[in-house]
Amino acid sequence: MSKVLRDPLKYIVAPTLFFLYSSILVLYQYLVQPWMIKWDQYKESKPENRLLYRLKNAETFEEWQSRARDLDRHLNNDKWVEQPASRVYDYKLIASRLEHLRKARNEKDVENMTYLLRGGLLRNFGGICDRKLFSHSYVGTKKLIEDYMEEVVTQIEYIESTSDFDAQAKIKFFSDTRQSFGCSALVLQGGTALALYHIGVVKALNEQGLLPRIISGTAIGAMIAALICIHTDDELPYILQPEGINLTAFSNKGQKGHFKRRVTRFMKYGYLMDMKVLQECVRTNVGDLTFEEAYVRSKRVLNISVSSSRTQEVPQLLNYLTAPNVVTSVGLFGSCDLMAKDKNGNIVKWISSAVKWNHWSETTPAESDAPLYRLSELFNVNHFIVSQASIYAIPFIAKAQNLQHETLIHKFAYILASEFKHRLYQLDQLHILPHIFRGVIEEKMSGNVNVVPDIAFSDLNILFSNPSHKSLAYWILHGERSVWPLMAFIRTRCMIELALDRAVLRLKAMDVEREPVVVRSRYIDNKQRARSMH
Repeated sequence: MSKVLRDPLKYIVAPTLFFLYSSILVLYQYLVQPWMIKWDQYKESKPENRLLYRLKNAETFEEWQSRARDLDRHLNNDKWVEQPASRVYDYKLIASRLEHLRKARNEKDVENMTYLLRGGLLRNFGGICDRKLFSHSYVGTKKLIEDYMEEVVTQIEYIESTSDFDAQAKIKFFSDTRQSFGCSALVLQGGTALALYHIGVVKALNEQGLLPRIISGTAIGAMIAALICIHTDDELPYILQPEGINLTAFSNKGQKGHFKRRVTRFMKYGYLMDMKVLQECVRTNVGDLTFEEAYVRSKRVLNISVSSSRTQEVPQLLNYLTAPNVVTSVGLFGSCDLMAKDKNGNIVKWISSAVKWNHWSETTPAESDAPLYRLSELFNVNHFIVSQASIYAIPFIAKAQNLQHETLIHKFAYILASEFKHRLYQLDQLHILPHIFRGVIEEKMSGNVNVVPDIAFSDLNILFSNPSHKSLAYWILHGERSVWPLMAFIRTRCMIELALDRAVLRLKAMDVEREPVVVRSRYIDNKQRARSMH
């Protein structure tokens, strides 16, 4: 009895929650799930639903794309794709600009090409990135928009390879254009439970050449971000496989009493996983590279947000600019002293010991938002792709993710989630909102593009089990399937930016091997340029 009174969370609350969870799981498996299977079988009697089922269960992007085309043909969506006219975007402006670009390239008029690109490259030029343009077809958007994007990328590659400009002039042109266009950042949001699906999101983007170089992460998302940013392009495909991650740190943990331990830990500290085991896993996979060493090695910009007692004295966003010598694996947790490498390569304590570093689970939502603004300041980021893995956040943004097939159930769920969030705001105004719900109303949940997993009730078992290579394979595929429906949307928003980025990196790499050259300025008559457009 004395044990129960000393630790009621462990001996009363945790067993009660375990009983409720087990009861709900049994009801779901033996009562709800059989009826759901019968309902799915009934829906498959219609050709459209059969195609949707095959699309949902695709194993690769190529397979998904092929089935999406079949579905578009069945629904006559391909006719909408071929017709350029729409009230959603300025199709006349896009058609006119495409005509001028093609004319300049056919005439090999490089000066006019640079003039057209430099003055008219905007991410949402003419409204081509409106979400409504990606809700009619499963595969993509208007053919006119795709033709325009491909023509711009073709001209960027043409200017990069032409001999009409010297290397320094090309670097200046592409750097200035990229600065004007802006950069994208991938933000891996979310806690310990579903964060493994981030690996699948990164894998899908990387395979299509759409992975941003600037990557930020919070909680376990920071571990995934570090894992990506310390590896080169050649190493990344293997790392993004289930066997590419070392999970030996979890192999020594037993399953007995696992549910009770995790619930007790969550009630006391706000997180489920054993942080010591997680830290061991991170150090095994990430090593002791600093932020600067990781950037030099992979050319990717790793960003990890931290929280401290002295926000005006030390940076709250760690990267190769603000904290070049800090060891990345230690920066992931923040609750202990941050370590750095000195000039001799020895690992020493970073910053004064008077600074108290908070654990990432203690970071307030307002502090979590601040690094996003800092990213914009440091790296000219104006476009965020957010991969969200927080269970409580998913209902509030799931509607935005489902571009093509939004059912009545999706709409109803979104209405309920919005109403729930509104009531939480009211409780907060009365100062009676429980602390555990504060993250729901304060955390920045969405970006310009939102990726969320489509989870079932049975997937919640991952909350109470250690990661394994089998579960990794499951969640990697889950993450890939979450991105595939958004691939055309992401490609339209990022295709030009990444082409500019590749051009700058290649030209700078080539320029390092050359002798210094004198940049020859070119005077181009603006009136002559303007006349060539008419």
